[in-house]
Amino acid sequence: MDKKTKLRLPPRKPVWNIWQGLLLVAIITIIEFPLGWLESPKDLDSVRGILNFILVGFGDVLLYFAIIFIFLKFIRRPFSDLGFVKSSRGFLLLGFIAGVLLFVGVGLLGNFLTKLFGTPAPQSFAIAVKGANYTWEFILLTFLGGVVAPIKEEMFFRGLIYPPLRQVFGRGKGILLTGLFFASLHLEIIRFLPLFIGGVVLTWLYERSSSIWPAIVAHGTWNILMAFALWIQRL
Repeated sequence: MDKKTKLRLPPRKPVWNIWQGLLLVAIITIIEFPLGWLESPKDLDSVRGILNFILVGFGDVLLYFAIIFIFLKFIRRPFSDLGFVKSSRGFLLLGFIAGVLLFVGVGLLGNFLTKLFGTPAPQSFAIAVKGANYTWEFILLTFLGGVVAPIKEEMFFRGLIYPPLRQVFGRGKGILLTGLFFASLHLEIIRFLPLFIGGVVLTWLYERSSSIWPAIVAHGTWNILMAFALWIQRL
């Protein structure tokens, strides 16, 4: 990547703004609501329930990609504007290390907050992993949570939301606001601080590397390690 390209990524002057990003969230929510995709999953201890959870998860990702693809086509911008450019091996390794540290550090912080404020309701992904009775179910869930979902979330939070926030508020505040937005949309009160820290680290990776892939690697590593921890706990 040449110096001129690196200066453009993440785009320092994106052609979209934060309100357009929020509008895309609203459009996706309006589409998903009548489909029942926003409801709490049921029967996550059965094969049928887990398969439904996986199908909804993949459908959600495809919908995000479709809406964002249409939006980028409309404003005549390539996916590379979201940070989908080649990253150096060093930053990919840093992403992996950051993912491991997030798993350990955020996990310890989460346990501390749980002791202070009580145990929060388990996340649907955690229920699904613990309810999986077959290895193939666990593999599909891990692929969804550790590969597919991180690509979607990083594309949206870091690729789409962060650049306009950075442009308006500067790098530091932009990183903090993106982390705040990341934590808020997960709708988890007790997990808010751990998710906020995670969001800040992931955004910082994007800022430093000028590529979305290190953040995806970190996010995916974090989620995969969580999935394995949950799987081991059920044994």
